[in-house]
Amino acid sequence: MEAFTLWIEKHLKGDKIIWLVVFLLGLISLLAVYSSTSALAFRYQGGNTEYYFLKHFFLLLASFLVMFVVHQLDYKFFSKISFLLLLISVILLLYTLLQGDQYEINDAQRWITLLGQSFQASDLAKFSLIVYLARVLTEKQDFIKDFNKSFLPSIIFVSIICGLIAPANLSTAILLFICSLILMFIAGISIRYLATLIIIGFVGMMILMFTVKRGETWRNRLRDYVERISSTDYEPNYQTEQANIAISTGGILGKGVGKSVQRNFLPHPYSDFIFAIILEEYGLLGGLIILGLYFVLLFRSLAIITVSKTFGALLAAGLSFLIVIQALINMGVTVGILPVTGLPLPLISMGGTSLLFTGVSIGVILSVSRAALTENQLSNS
Repeated sequence: MEAFTLWIEKHLKGDKIIWLVVFLLGLISLLAVYSSTSALAFRYQGGNTEYYFLKHFFLLLASFLVMFVVHQLDYKFFSKISFLLLLISVILLLYTLLQGDQYEINDAQRWITLLGQSFQASDLAKFSLIVYLARVLTEKQDFIKDFNKSFLPSIIFVSIICGLIAPANLSTAILLFICSLILMFIAGISIRYLATLIIIGFVGMMILMFTVKRGETWRNRLRDYVERISSTDYEPNYQTEQANIAISTGGILGKGVGKSVQRNFLPHPYSDFIFAIILEEYGLLGGLIILGLYFVLLFRSLAIITVSKTFGALLAAGLSFLIVIQALINMGVTVGILPVTGLPLPLISMGGTSLLFTGVSIGVILSVSRAALTENQLSNS
């Protein structure tokens, strides 16, 4: 045990509590994916329940390896390549809109194939935009309240990236828009300008709902949500009904590991609705523990830096908000307090690019943490 502790101290730099939270979420992910993919395995893999578990295990391992490598780098490196990453993101998002692989449900067109592997360009775009925005906001601190010198340069790529993501993946665009607003608010952008941006964003979303191919799907989801919260005669759709059954039968302590019944009926129980399976098997207590882990990740990410407007501070804040708000949206959809979206639960849902870029984001947060701890040690010596 002493040797293991020494290895951790030597190789895992940065905030140890963040590392602990990440490992716990990874462990929960393995258990939840293994349980929730059993029906999928019988349907497509001849009952080989280890197939999807091993696939997810190696993707999760890859995300941890990426996290480890990135946390050893100087986080300022990403500031230098942020504009290049944004340009690549714009190209890939344009290609996704024009040539993206057609997903089989609700006309969602989010994936492209690169070198034989499926790739979701929006995951790269989310990371790139937060890094670039943190850089721009840091550079503009001397005139952060100025409309032309600060606000306009900040919103150019926010508008472009969110605009390119929205036609195929509105929920991701809204998530990124919200996190960008939070980051600009923290940096000191005028609230008046941010309020105007919110209005413009809302109008743009309404236009998209009635013009793009997926608009009918979004309107149906919004109509279903409004009816759910306003009508006493509401009859839930199949997906919502199965999630409600999973939650209600889970109770306080849950049915136990691997004992979910609704995984056989709930669409996408291993991705978008994996939290419903967790609530069924681990109960309300398990759900609260996971919620608590995400909040610990957020608070520790914000606590690793002093209250400042430096690039590291804004970068850690932006990336942690991106992860945690996505988790809150996913859980909110599952329990019925938000409209249905297609956002996975970070570090828990089965996935490829989502897991890898979450690993990159946490690696960058840990890199900021490592630098902050080093500076603190030097100042105290």
